[in-house]
Amino acid sequence: MTDTPDDGDDTPGGLSKRTLIRLLVGFGIGIPILVEAITFLGLLDQQFGGGEDPDTGSTATTTATPSVAVGDDLLPETDRSETLASAVLREVSGDRWPLTLTVEVTNSGDTDYEFQLLTIHLDDGRTVSGRTSTDRLEPGERRAITGEWSIPAGSTPRSVEVVALVYPGDDGAVETIERRVELAKIPVRGG
Repeated sequence: MTDTPDDGDDTPGGLSKRTLIRLLVGFGIGIPILVEAITFLGLLDQQFGGGEDPDTGSTATTTATPSVAVGDDLLPETDRSETLASAVLREVSGDRWPLTLTVEVTNSGDTDYEFQLLTIHLDDGRTVSGRTSTDRLEPGERRAITGEWSIPAGSTPRSVEVVALVYPGDDGAVETIERRVELAKIPVRGG
Protein backbone atom coordinates (compact mmCIF):
# COMPACT_ATOMS: atom_id res chain seq x y z
CA MET A 1 0.00 0.00 0.00
CA THR A 2 1.13 3.47 -0.83
CA ASP A 3 0.02 6.69 0.81
CA THR A 4 -1.66 9.14 -1.54
CA PRO A 5 -1.31 12.86 -0.90
CA ASP A 6 -4.51 14.76 -0.04
CA ASP A 7 -5.46 18.44 0.16
CA GLY A 8 -4.34 18.63 3.79
CA ASP A 9 -0.65 18.07 3.07
CA ASP A 10 1.71 20.05 5.21
CA THR A 11 3.50 22.95 3.58
CA PRO A 12 7.22 23.31 4.19
CA GLY A 13 6.44 25.55 7.21
CA GLY A 14 4.35 22.86 8.93
CA LEU A 15 0.88 24.26 8.11
CA SER A 16 -1.61 22.46 5.94
CA LYS A 17 -2.86 24.24 2.84
CA ARG A 18 -6.36 24.27 4.29
CA THR A 19 -5.18 25.96 7.52
CA LEU A 20 -3.15 28.50 5.56
CA ILE A 21 -6.15 29.40 3.40
CA ARG A 22 -8.35 29.77 6.50
CA LEU A 23 -5.82 32.11 8.11
CA LEU A 24 -5.55 34.25 4.97
CA VAL A 25 -9.33 34.50 4.61
CA GLY A 26 -9.64 35.31 8.33
CA PHE A 27 -7.11 38.13 8.04
CA GLY A 28 -8.68 39.35 4.80
CA ILE A 29 -12.07 39.69 6.46
CA GLY A 30 -11.01 40.40 10.05
CA ILE A 31 -8.69 43.35 9.47
CA PRO A 32 -11.27 45.52 7.61
CA ILE A 33 -13.89 44.68 10.28
CA LEU A 34 -11.42 45.66 13.03
CA VAL A 35 -10.61 48.97 11.29
CA GLU A 36 -14.32 49.76 10.87
CA ALA A 37 -15.04 48.90 14.52
CA ILE A 38 -12.25 51.18 15.75
CA THR A 39 -13.52 54.00 13.52
CA PHE A 40 -17.09 53.52 14.76
CA LEU A 41 -16.03 53.50 18.41
CA GLY A 42 -13.98 56.65 17.81
CA LEU A 43 -17.03 58.40 16.37
CA LEU A 44 -19.14 57.33 19.35
CA ASP A 45 -16.49 58.62 21.75
CA GLN A 46 -16.31 61.93 19.94
CA GLN A 47 -20.10 62.35 19.92
CA PHE A 48 -20.90 61.18 23.44
CA GLY A 49 -17.66 60.87 25.39
CA GLY A 50 -15.85 64.15 24.79
CA GLY A 51 -13.55 63.26 21.90
CA GLU A 52 -10.87 65.81 21.07
CA ASP A 53 -10.12 68.85 23.18
CA PRO A 54 -10.40 71.79 20.75
CA ASP A 55 -7.73 73.75 22.63
CA THR A 56 -5.01 71.12 22.34
CA GLY A 57 -6.14 68.80 19.57
CA SER A 58 -5.48 65.80 21.81
CA THR A 59 -8.01 63.25 22.96
CA ALA A 60 -9.51 63.41 26.43
CA THR A 61 -7.75 61.43 29.15
CA THR A 62 -8.91 59.85 32.35
CA THR A 63 -7.76 62.95 34.27
CA ALA A 64 -10.45 65.11 32.65
CA THR A 65 -12.79 66.86 35.04
CA PRO A 66 -16.34 65.51 35.09
CA SER A 67 -18.97 67.50 33.25
CA VAL A 68 -21.51 69.47 35.26
CA ALA A 69 -25.19 68.87 34.51
CA VAL A 70 -28.37 70.42 35.91
CA GLY A 71 -28.51 69.70 39.64
CA ASP A 72 -24.70 69.53 40.05
CA ASP A 73 -22.48 71.87 42.05
CA LEU A 74 -20.26 74.08 39.88
CA LEU A 75 -17.54 74.49 42.54
CA PRO A 76 -17.62 71.48 44.88
CA GLU A 77 -14.31 72.57 46.44
CA THR A 78 -15.98 75.55 48.15
CA ASP A 79 -18.02 75.22 51.34
CA ARG A 80 -20.79 77.20 49.62
CA SER A 81 -23.39 75.85 47.20
CA GLU A 82 -23.43 76.89 43.51
CA THR A 83 -25.97 74.56 41.90
CA LEU A 84 -26.71 74.62 38.17
CA ALA A 85 -30.51 74.94 38.29
CA SER A 86 -31.16 75.07 34.53
CA ALA A 87 -29.34 75.09 31.21
CA VAL A 88 -31.28 76.01 28.07
CA LEU A 89 -30.07 76.40 24.49
CA ARG A 90 -32.77 77.56 22.08
CA GLU A 91 -32.72 77.04 18.32
CA VAL A 92 -34.16 80.17 16.75
CA SER A 93 -34.11 81.51 13.23
CA GLY A 94 -31.05 83.55 12.44
CA ASP A 95 -27.35 83.09 12.98
CA ARG A 96 -27.34 83.37 16.82
CA TRP A 97 -28.93 81.10 19.43
CA PRO A 98 -29.62 82.16 23.05
CA LEU A 99 -27.94 80.15 25.82
CA THR A 100 -29.21 80.57 29.38
CA LEU A 101 -27.64 79.15 32.55
CA THR A 102 -29.30 79.64 35.94
CA VAL A 103 -27.31 79.01 39.12
CA GLU A 104 -28.71 78.96 42.66
CA VAL A 105 -26.09 80.19 45.11
CA THR A 106 -26.29 79.70 48.89
CA ASN A 107 -23.72 81.34 51.13
CA SER A 108 -23.48 78.71 53.86
CA GLY A 109 -20.11 80.06 55.02
CA ASP A 110 -19.22 82.40 57.87
CA THR A 111 -18.14 85.33 55.67
CA ASP A 112 -19.52 87.24 52.69
CA TYR A 113 -19.39 85.52 49.30
CA GLU A 114 -19.83 86.41 45.63
CA PHE A 115 -20.22 84.13 42.60
CA GLN A 116 -19.85 85.09 38.91
CA LEU A 117 -20.54 83.45 35.54
CA LEU A 118 -18.16 84.72 32.84
CA THR A 119 -17.07 83.46 29.40
CA ILE A 120 -18.63 80.52 27.54
CA HIS A 121 -16.22 78.27 25.59
CA LEU A 122 -17.66 76.55 22.50
CA ASP A 123 -16.71 73.17 21.05
CA ASP A 124 -15.11 74.81 17.99
CA GLY A 125 -12.68 76.81 20.17
CA ARG A 126 -14.52 80.13 20.02
CA THR A 127 -15.57 82.03 23.14
CA VAL A 128 -18.50 84.29 24.01
CA SER A 129 -17.91 86.81 26.78
CA GLY A 130 -20.37 87.74 29.46
CA ARG A 131 -20.63 88.50 33.17
CA THR A 132 -23.38 87.79 35.66
CA SER A 133 -22.87 88.13 39.40
CA THR A 134 -24.71 87.45 42.65
CA ASP A 135 -23.07 90.57 44.06
CA ARG A 136 -21.94 90.23 47.65
CA LEU A 137 -24.00 87.74 49.69
CA GLU A 138 -24.04 87.77 53.48
CA PRO A 139 -23.76 84.48 55.41
CA GLY A 140 -26.99 82.48 55.06
CA GLU A 141 -28.19 84.51 52.06
CA ARG A 142 -29.41 82.78 48.86
CA ARG A 143 -29.71 84.16 45.34
CA ALA A 144 -30.36 82.75 41.88
CA ILE A 145 -28.53 84.31 38.95
CA THR A 146 -29.13 83.80 35.24
CA GLY A 147 -26.39 84.26 32.67
CA GLU A 148 -27.37 84.79 29.04
CA TRP A 149 -25.12 84.50 25.99
CA SER A 150 -25.81 84.70 22.26
CA ILE A 151 -23.79 81.94 20.60
CA PRO A 152 -23.34 81.16 16.88
CA ALA A 153 -26.12 78.94 15.51
CA GLY A 154 -25.25 75.25 15.62
CA SER A 155 -22.44 75.70 18.18
CA THR A 156 -22.18 73.55 21.29
CA PRO A 157 -21.30 75.13 24.68
CA ARG A 158 -18.37 73.16 26.11
CA SER A 159 -17.53 75.02 29.35
CA VAL A 160 -18.11 78.17 31.38
CA GLU A 161 -15.61 80.25 33.34
CA VAL A 162 -16.70 80.94 36.91
CA VAL A 163 -15.24 83.06 39.70
CA ALA A 164 -15.96 82.82 43.43
CA LEU A 165 -14.90 85.55 45.84
CA VAL A 166 -14.68 84.63 49.53
CA TYR A 167 -14.46 87.82 51.57
CA PRO A 168 -12.39 87.79 54.77
CA GLY A 169 -14.04 87.99 58.19
CA ASP A 170 -11.73 90.73 59.43
CA ASP A 171 -9.07 92.60 57.52
CA GLY A 172 -7.49 90.07 55.16
CA ALA A 173 -7.20 89.36 51.49
CA VAL A 174 -10.18 88.25 49.44
CA GLU A 175 -9.81 84.61 48.37
CA THR A 176 -10.44 84.24 44.63
CA ILE A 177 -11.33 80.88 43.07
CA GLU A 178 -11.38 80.82 39.25
CA ARG A 179 -12.35 77.69 37.30
CA ARG A 180 -13.29 76.64 33.79
CA VAL A 181 -16.17 74.23 34.44
CA GLU A 182 -16.95 71.60 31.78
CA LEU A 183 -20.65 71.46 30.92
CA ALA A 184 -22.61 68.31 30.16
CA LYS A 185 -24.38 68.27 26.79
CA ILE A 186 -27.16 70.85 26.80
CA PRO A 187 -30.17 69.78 24.73
CA VAL A 188 -31.28 72.18 22.00
CA ARG A 189 -34.91 73.28 22.26
CA GLY A 190 -36.99 74.78 19.47
CA GLY A 191 -37.48 78.55 19.73
